[in-house]
Amino acid sequence: MNNRLINFKEYFLVLSFVFLLYVFAGKAYATGKNYACAQGVAASIAFLNQGADIVADKGVMTAVSSVAPNSTGSLSLFGVGYIGKSKYKTDAQGNHIDLRGGSLVVGLAKSFNIGLGELTLGPFFEHGESSYDGYRDLLSAGLGNSDYSGGGLLAHIDFNKNFYSEFSGRGGFNQTNFENKITKYDYRALYTSCHIGSGYAFKVNNILKLDTYGKYFFTRKFSKNVHLNDGTFLRFSDIDSQRIRVGTRIFFIFSKHATAYCGAAWDYATTGTIDIKDSDDSSPTLKGGSGIGEVGASETFKDFYFDLSAQCYVGEQKGVLLMLRVSFDLFSRIERFLGYSTEKFYSEKTKRFSKNFKMSKKDCFGKSLEIIKKLGARVTHKSFDKGYIIAFDFAKSFEDCCLDSTEAGIFITETNSENITVEVCSDNSILGKKFSVKFFEMLIEKSDDSSKEEDNKRNA
Repeated sequence: MNNRLINFKEYFLVLSFVFLLYVFAGKAYATGKNYACAQGVAASIAFLNQGADIVADKGVMTAVSSVAPNSTGSLSLFGVGYIGKSKYKTDAQGNHIDLRGGSLVVGLAKSFNIGLGELTLGPFFEHGESSYDGYRDLLSAGLGNSDYSGGGLLAHIDFNKNFYSEFSGRGGFNQTNFENKITKYDYRALYTSCHIGSGYAFKVNNILKLDTYGKYFFTRKFSKNVHLNDGTFLRFSDIDSQRIRVGTRIFFIFSKHATAYCGAAWDYATTGTIDIKDSDDSSPTLKGGSGIGEVGASETFKDFYFDLSAQCYVGEQKGVLLMLRVSFDLFSRIERFLGYSTEKFYSEKTKRFSKNFKMSKKDCFGKSLEIIKKLGARVTHKSFDKGYIIAFDFAKSFEDCCLDSTEAGIFITETNSENITVEVCSDNSILGKKFSVKFFEMLIEKSDDSSKEEDNKRNA
């Protein structure tokens, strides 16, 4: 009887131990599952932040480069793309996610002279695709994909060619899926993002240029209940990421067409925790600082701008990103082909420079063509009857104030048989002023040469 009682007690203790073990193991399984699932959301935030960096950094740089200095008045088409691989720590214990992906930004850019400076605006479309692996306690916690599509607007204002400010705002939808041996999910959520920044850029000499800047980034992925395949769901709060970045770039100017640069920056994320409601598990976080090193080179071919660069990250984020940015003044070429570039000068009233000359319209028209050729520019449209010449490619003579595609117009009006009024016009006000001064000087020289030739003929 005693043996049977002892056996019953032992049996009861074993059952109690198994029950407690089941309870604690189940709880550990639940918390581990929640953390792993949250790593998929963390990967999507990290990828959205990479998209914000591309828009705020290379996107703004490309938009400004495509229209500055002082745009041709037409729209420029620009694009920025990158591919890369990064590792993000998700807690202090070394858990992390490996992210591989790339994105593309395509937009239009146009600049405006607003008195305070040169304002560049650029609406854009963006799309990115990535894959990731999550790791918890050195073991694979899950994997999945994340992509986004959206659009936005970027802006940059250049004050007196040194101090500048910039802004970008973007929004769209992010699609994220996750799976491991235990569970999986797939959901879509809205995201918004913006950045503001300022900097100071100046030339040290004819070869070196420094650009020091500071930027603030904010990204939000809106909350949504994530339904798992086992019938349960996770509740995530709105996920906010706030970062501050300071850095410096050094530009090496080899010519007006070729530039190389290198830079360093420090990026610090003050927020970025993936909060799971009603969960006892710890939450992945993307807080912390990372150092950024950069090298790149750019080249301009007529209306085409090309830039290739690489960025290396160390710290909370480790990895390498390769970036390509291009721009093309496509619309200016279309305008010239269709003749619209001629019409736009007729409506320009504020950027016209005029001077009266004592010569015939025929002589002035011929001498104007000679001057344009001597300055290395090219004629796109001309009409002796209507009295106009439209030309571009003035960068050979005025490289400090215009692009190759910047246009200027010359308009000749007869006041009587021996006198004319000549007007020079460009929607690039700096080129218009410099070109008009040079053109009028050369036109006077041509007139003097003609007078001397006529005097020589008479004396002979």
